[in-house]
Amino acid sequence: MKIAIFFLILLSFTTPNIFAEEPLEGWERLSNLPEPRSESKAIAYEDKIYVIGGLNNKELAENSVFVYDTNEDVWSISTSMPSMLHHSGASIYEGKLYVVGGYYDKWIPSDELLIYDIDADVWSKGTNMPTARGALTAEFLDGKLYAVGGFNTETRFENEVYDPVTDSWEKKSDLPTPREHLASAVLDSQMYVIGGRSGQLNVDATEVYDFTADSWESLEPIPTARSGLAASAMNEAIFVFGGEGYTNTFGENEAYIPEKGWFEQQPMPIPRHGLDAVTVDGNIYLIGGGIAPGASYSPIVEKYHNTVIPEFGFFVVLVFTLSIGLTILFTKSKFSLFTNVSKN
Repeated sequence: MKIAIFFLILLSFTTPNIFAEEPLEGWERLSNLPEPRSESKAIAYEDKIYVIGGLNNKELAENSVFVYDTNEDVWSISTSMPSMLHHSGASIYEGKLYVVGGYYDKWIPSDELLIYDIDADVWSKGTNMPTARGALTAEFLDGKLYAVGGFNTETRFENEVYDPVTDSWEKKSDLPTPREHLASAVLDSQMYVIGGRSGQLNVDATEVYDFTADSWESLEPIPTARSGLAASAMNEAIFVFGGEGYTNTFGENEAYIPEKGWFEQQPMPIPRHGLDAVTVDGNIYLIGGGIAPGASYSPIVEKYHNTVIPEFGFFVVLVFTLSIGLTILFTKSKFSLFTNVSKN
């Protein structure tokens, strides 16, 4: 029995468990954005977070670039974008930040590709995206920018890829579930596209894109269908936060682990939609977003930390089972020896 107790104590200190009913880690409130924002894009570069564009509290598009220092918990202002945009897609590659699509004021869809060289502090323009649209998502895979989903009154399924080397676009396999206001994250060189809405209907679709085969696979749906949500990868899982419905704002935090499925995590302290999420040094930062559904804005910034190591799940079960088995065998052998000695 001592062996089993020893293993249980050891495992309790060394193997956090994403499958636990109680949340493992908590939240921390950080310094507010310089101004309220929703539908902006947050991108991490080294130990800083760049928050680009979005809607201000007058429901007007912005071209501002706020910079957050994760070490000092302070904000500064960088060079503004050439255009005022909200609901854009954005990603980063080799120190350059790519902002694609979105809406101008009066919800006019954009086809612009704006490129920000962070170290040089210079904006430039790339070749326009073939299909103008906003409320899309964008990720880099193998050095190319994939712009997926979004809306321009006619489309919610486009998947177009930009090659920075040739400054050109190419059409790829359509998103299986057409939608806008969706979220995405990259894990193990694959793009996971989650949630969103089509018209006024939220969808629970979770689909993964393999760029090598130019193919999509449908996965287990997200438990809570929602749009205007945010996603970021951390600890071999994808965490999905917030969102909105027709009459409510969500505070759900749900984690997806490939081959294992969805697991409920600690809810957001302040439910909101139109926010963005970005991972820096094992923490996920949630930026801005609206507290009420529809036109809503906030300066809220929160940090979420979770030390999940899901790979240990099988190992924990195996070690525990072996320890119990060895304890039983040891106990039986000791009892048998004692019985034989007593008989003699």
